[in-house]
Amino acid sequence: MEQRTTRWRCSVCSTSLELVPTERRWLCSQGHSFDVAREGYVNLLLAQQRRSRIPGDPPEMVRARERFLATGLYRALTETVVAEVSSCNPRAVLDVGCGEGHHTRALEAPEVLAFDVAKIAVAHAAKRDQRTSYAVANAASVPLADGVVDLCVNIFGPIDSSELARVLPAGGVVVAAHPAHDHLKELRSLVYRTARPHVVKDPLRDRRDLFQLTDTHELRYRFTINEPATALDLFTMTPYRWHAVPQIEQAIIEQAEVGFELTADFVISVYRRTAQPLLRELGHLTPPTIPHLVRTQSTSVS
Repeated sequence: MEQRTTRWRCSVCSTSLELVPTERRWLCSQGHSFDVAREGYVNLLLAQQRRSRIPGDPPEMVRARERFLATGLYRALTETVVAEVSSCNPRAVLDVGCGEGHHTRALEAPEVLAFDVAKIAVAHAAKRDQRTSYAVANAASVPLADGVVDLCVNIFGPIDSSELARVLPAGGVVVAAHPAHDHLKELRSLVYRTARPHVVKDPLRDRRDLFQLTDTHELRYRFTINEPATALDLFTMTPYRWHAVPQIEQAIIEQAEVGFELTADFVISVYRRTAQPLLRELGHLTPPTIPHLVRTQSTSVS
């Protein structure tokens, strides 16, 4: 019986999993079994790890994000993250909260693993990407052994600092992308009566004893949407949709018909896993000021 060991571990007993290709399932030494889905991923999310019956992004959000990202309007973000990852020359990369896999497919490393809590997103990702090993899992309980990946990527997804510290060895790297102050401020102004700047938060701020922030820069550019369907996809893939007034879609359509100009504003943060906890005194220090490295770019979709 042919078997292949990978870095995934059993979410029940935490022992290593082995893939049995002829039986299309993963097995651990304790006899726990996880079937390989038709699309090629494995579901390692236990029932008690779910916060809802269908956890993660709903299907319409996943489909909208895939359509929007396919336009290339966030290509600069993907390229910036890929460049950061490639500069570290990692052997094994983990994409935490990979969604439908758009950014994952661009990552370059001998081994790429990725997971998300939304099964529909992972199924979509695995179907289009046979190179990456995909799993359904929770960021608060990553199904990997300690210190087995060199680098973790997180783009706009949920993150658990302690779990990242566990799966990374000393010197391991985290590349995280998150919204900056003005990200989609024009869309926010349609959703909220008072559109306040986005509050930039250090993704690993709760474990500064385990991660050292080594680089932070801002990627900012303007783009224009002339197609109402694309504008609605952008809206649907954001959390703003949960707070919008009923007539918001019509307002977005009207903006796109005359050319909806928007601001993309991202923070790219790079961290290094420390060999041991930093001095306790460092806990009260504020993170470095984000330098405004503005990328001038104008993009439109019609």
